[in-house]
Amino acid sequence: MTRLTDEEVIMELKNFKSYKMNSNQLQSIENELNQLSSENTSSTFIFRFYKPLLSMIVLLLFLVSGSYFAMNQTNENTVKYTTGSGIFLHGDESFKMKNSDDFIMKRNKDGSVFFMADGKKVGGIEPLTEDEKMKSIQTQNPFVSQDLEGFRYSGTYGLDHQKTMNVVQIHHYYFKSPHSKLNYHVYFYTPFFNGDTAAELAYSFKIYNDGKLLQGSDENWKLSTEFATPTFEVLVGKKDKIGIAGPPFIAGKTDKFLWHFFGSHNEIEILTRGDFKIMATNKDSGEHERVLVQNSGMVWSYKFQEDSPLSPIEKVGSIHSIPVNMKFSNSGIYRLDTYFGGERFDSIVVEVK
Repeated sequence: MTRLTDEEVIMELKNFKSYKMNSNQLQSIENELNQLSSENTSSTFIFRFYKPLLSMIVLLLFLVSGSYFAMNQTNENTVKYTTGSGIFLHGDESFKMKNSDDFIMKRNKDGSVFFMADGKKVGGIEPLTEDEKMKSIQTQNPFVSQDLEGFRYSGTYGLDHQKTMNVVQIHHYYFKSPHSKLNYHVYFYTPFFNGDTAAELAYSFKIYNDGKLLQGSDENWKLSTEFATPTFEVLVGKKDKIGIAGPPFIAGKTDKFLWHFFGSHNEIEILTRGDFKIMATNKDSGEHERVLVQNSGMVWSYKFQEDSPLSPIEKVGSIHSIPVNMKFSNSGIYRLDTYFGGERFDSIVVEVK
């Protein structure tokens, strides 16, 4: 575009048309402007408070709906998660137990398991809350009730008298999960199970969290200490309770050991119940192993008649002693639980090189 000269600009301005208004026209325009100004002021006032008010209403509705949603969620969770089966089904835990050819495990929709043999229920597993555990115990006719010792998980054991057509007694094991608030009730009906077979299966019970094995309390795996007898013989175990004398524990090697048992009347009742059994549990694998050697073979127990005479060693102070041959298949930490006639006496924890 060509730039105009000053002279040309002046000429263009002179050619612009001009308009004149009389006084009436000016007054009319002024009145209209005053009216418009008044309307804008009122609208501005309303609009100024309208936005905050709308925001408050929206926020209030959001809070009310959020509270309602939270209450519904709380009520829903309360319904779902107040039972052991609800917690288990919506949680991250699972469990396993050693399979047996004598019965099958039937898994139920509520997370529990039934042990079935010849079409009959002979035991089972169920996840319980602490309240459900207490109610379960209150329905029993207890003959024996005690804390669990030597098992992977802490808990309680009870022997329940039922005396029905199919059940004489029930062995109840309540294992407390080290991860959740669940108690796993593992139970066995007699006469299908006896105390020995029930305990062996209960020892194999394992709890997993997201597929990882939960080990339970480290207290169960604290190495037993050495203590001296009046003859200055050094034993490994628990003073005035249980001890073992012999060479170092070497994997794959058969050696001779001497078990010593201490106590008084209550301990004598257990020691005279029959067969002597050792349940060896490897800490890393959780597997139970035979460590007793008899006639070049591995056995769970040595045969003894019930009420067999005790073999005390007075110089040592023990009320009973048993010489054994033992061999460990692997190195590692082992817990050795001792039994007489199916009843547990005590345990020691040793390291096998």
